[in-house]
Amino acid sequence: MARVQVDPESLRIEKLVQLKPVSKTVKGGRKRRFSALVVAGDGAGHVGVGMGKSASVPDAIRKGAEAARKNLVEVPLIDATVPHYVIGRTGAARVMLKPASPGTGVIAGPAARAVLEAAGVRDILTKSLGSENAVNNVYATLDGLRQMQKAPDVAARRGRSLQELAIPVRLKDASVYEPRKPEFNADDLIESAGDDRGGRNGNQGGRGGQGGPGGNRGRGGQGGPGGNRGRGGQGGNRGGGGGGRR
Repeated sequence: MARVQVDPESLRIEKLVQLKPVSKTVKGGRKRRFSALVVAGDGAGHVGVGMGKSASVPDAIRKGAEAARKNLVEVPLIDATVPHYVIGRTGAARVMLKPASPGTGVIAGPAARAVLEAAGVRDILTKSLGSENAVNNVYATLDGLRQMQKAPDVAARRGRSLQELAIPVRLKDASVYEPRKPEFNADDLIESAGDDRGGRNGNQGGRGGQGGPGGNRGRGGQGGPGGNRGRGGQGGNRGGGGGGRR
């Protein structure tokens, strides 16, 4: 399939699907990095998925977003849904995509929802039929969207007119396949993954107070405003030489 080229400025929707630490064992020990799975789209039928790795969280997310913009898929949209039923596959993951009537909403899990909303789909029925792995489900959803076809293209390939195809009457109107203008909401712009790694969103907890005369460690500071409670700061120094451990 030919690579889809769109204006990078129109890809304003970015969703962070997964952020997790990974490690690699090398000669000097373990090398810790972060892996980010990012979905980018314009809300008008263009969506891409990319993964980025780096020693810092912002760089991993940035690399994932850049990779997503380089691997875009064009999705034919009928109003706010997909044109036909399909099953996307990647590895052991299978995701069913089925058109839905207006007002249904996006009935999908978190992985498939990120891809569909970035593509501009607003009404769809989906179901995960295989593995629950988030990465495979994202790519299986993208595979299903890649299989979507426009009725005029199918008619031209078969050497028939659009009216001769055995499809619903609504799909025989060529005007429903016209390109849509990009649209996005401010809430869709990328944010730090507060639900995945809460302590990394906010500021790190404050450093614990200095140890008292008895030699006990100080209590760590409270975590930042991220999703979960941040990791407490390191305790203070032990007390003077005269203080024993309690």
